[in-house]
Amino acid sequence: MYYIISMDRIKTGIPGYDTIIQGGYIPKSVNLVSGGAGTGKTIFGLQFIWNGVTRFLEPGLYVSFEENIRDLEADALAMGWDFSKYPKKLKCIYHAPYEIENFVDRLEKEINQLKAKRVVIDSTSTFGMALKDDYEVRRKLYELIAALKKIDCVSILTSEIIGGGDVSGAGSLSRFGVEEFVSDSVTLLYFAGLGGHSDRTLRVIKSREINQKKGLFPMEITSKGIVVHVKKDMYE
Repeated sequence: MYYIISMDRIKTGIPGYDTIIQGGYIPKSVNLVSGGAGTGKTIFGLQFIWNGVTRFLEPGLYVSFEENIRDLEADALAMGWDFSKYPKKLKCIYHAPYEIENFVDRLEKEINQLKAKRVVIDSTSTFGMALKDDYEVRRKLYELIAALKKIDCVSILTSEIIGGGDVSGAGSLSRFGVEEFVSDSVTLLYFAGLGGHSDRTLRVIKSREINQKKGLFPMEITSKGIVVHVKKDMYE
């Protein structure tokens, strides 16, 4: 079964999440998903591009600076997402973080070859680690985001927050404190590690052009991916 995409929203297909952001991401947007280790950022990105291919007929590119492709695809398969079924529409690539100078050129080439409509960059934390100073980090991040916004696709950047982040939404929202200012939306993932219904939560801090639902929402990582729990009377 295929779903119809709204003209002004690109659905992620993640249960509950699109409800919070009034139907999906805005076209050609760059969206930040941040959180501590183990909060589900990689799964969020994999689910986003898997849904794009299988539910919305949108090719997707997943770029990793951390995991090798075999491990990444194994993680996806554990959720029931067999990326090997769509070799011409779904691609995962690894790019060494110490080869940042040629990254944007390679990214644009890969997007154009695949005709990708969804792109995930995982993660900006590793992307910036090989750069010599804060100025270079900022310059390269701006360059990356500017390149993505010129292309007809919707992108997700992931970023690790040291300490897991503040559930109030205060404090740093990314590794370098830059990504949240140049992204069109910011979503924070939390993992308390205590065991319970609210052990994992999600908060959308900002979303340009969208009046997102406020507050913390319980989130689960199931055998079929992420599910965000929202009230039935919310916007659908």
